[in-house]
Amino acid sequence: MKKRFLIVAGVAVFVVLYIILFLFSLNKNLVGSDDLLINDVSRLNPTHVNKIVKNDELNGLKEALLEAQENNLKVSIAGKRHSMGGHSFYKDAVVLDMTSYNKILFLDSEKKLIRVQSGTTWEEIIKFINPYNLSIRVMQGYNSFTVGGSLSVNVHESDPNYGSMIETVRSFRLLLANGTIVKVSRTDNSELFSLVSGGYGLFGVILDMDLELEDNKVYEKREYFISYDKYPSLFKDLRKNNTDLKIIYARLSIANDNSLLNEMVVTTYSLTNISDSNYLKLQKNKNLALKKFVFGLSRKYDFGKAFRWYLQKEHTGIEFPDLVSRNNLMNSDPKFLEYYSSRNTDILQEYFVPVDNLPLFLDGLRDTIRENNINFLSVTIRYISNNSESFLSYSEDEDKFGAVLYFNVGLSDKEQDKVEKWTRDLIDLSLELNGTYYLPYELYASQDQIRKSYPKFNEFCINKKNYDINELFMNEFYAKYCLGDEDYEGH
Repeated sequence: MKKRFLIVAGVAVFVVLYIILFLFSLNKNLVGSDDLLINDVSRLNPTHVNKIVKNDELNGLKEALLEAQENNLKVSIAGKRHSMGGHSFYKDAVVLDMTSYNKILFLDSEKKLIRVQSGTTWEEIIKFINPYNLSIRVMQGYNSFTVGGSLSVNVHESDPNYGSMIETVRSFRLLLANGTIVKVSRTDNSELFSLVSGGYGLFGVILDMDLELEDNKVYEKREYFISYDKYPSLFKDLRKNNTDLKIIYARLSIANDNSLLNEMVVTTYSLTNISDSNYLKLQKNKNLALKKFVFGLSRKYDFGKAFRWYLQKEHTGIEFPDLVSRNNLMNSDPKFLEYYSSRNTDILQEYFVPVDNLPLFLDGLRDTIRENNINFLSVTIRYISNNSESFLSYSEDEDKFGAVLYFNVGLSDKEQDKVEKWTRDLIDLSLELNGTYYLPYELYASQDQIRKSYPKFNEFCINKKNYDINELFMNEFYAKYCLGDEDYEGH
């Protein structure tokens, strides 16, 4: 009895201490004392800038560009700063914070077309269009990103009927370095349409855009528990035999045991005929504190990883019910992922490989995780159809699966050197499998790797200079990979 009491007491003390630390993390102040020292969500790129301009009027943006040129300063463009490689700032630059440039300008509910300013978030759009029973076609998995930032990285998601965001953009207006404004579409300034979509803010300021929408309908969830190597064939069968398929993604075990990247849950959402308005109402995001608590356990402990995988297998209804509207699926809040530590941070990476090569990539990923003792937090598999419209397309030659990976890594230089090494190993693995990697994340890739992954990258850099002769628009991504390491000042 005494032994059992001590065990129970020990567990209770552990839980109480963890909850105290968890609650403390909810209220941790992440704002530094220097208002001009900014960072992105990775906290790996603290950078001192000259000025941050937050303006909700076009004239204010024009004046900021003119002032920067008069003072021989560079200009960077920022939204929510979810990119993780200094894509939205540069040392001593003027940063245009676009988050207040967020008006919804026009909606044609019959043509399913909306015009919004570039600082508008997906959450704001979803709230606006939900009463019209309309929904977004392509956005990230979470609602907090701006549309301008999303187009700048050419996002994709889980609807197999669409590829990347560029497919859903009718046109946009762009403020160029010389102060002029041009309309950009597939017929007007078509080269800029290709370059700016996935162009990381290097060609001008996206002012507003016309986005194509679709109906907000009720979907029904179904799940399949399979071995990872069966997914390519299951995916093809589901697409062929289910004409109502609207959303599909897969998650794999992160448990540090034999199930790691072997066990998989495939989730599908298919169209129903249900028109009950109760399902179509926007619901509040639930269980954010619980999700943050469980995710925190998995960040720190192997038993937490196993517990999270158990919940994902057996209790997926905690996140979404079996019947859910498209807008409620897309309106997910990422606040549960917020995390602060002085020693480590969470980072995203994504790799694209041809559909049939996914099992080979997962085999190599599993080996890399074990060999390097990586703190691996999540993997989601999404489908991206072939599309070559973006100049730096990640699915130019064939349909691919995207493996979205989430890691916890150390902040020290020593730990970051390790991360760079195994990241380069994963990039090489994707290249061996006729794949590539996604560019919005930390700048671990070598100069050679980015050019092998994106064969038109040198031409991209040349085009940047053609449209922006004095390189007014600048960020750390361009400085490293277009100017070259020898010209890159870093932080």
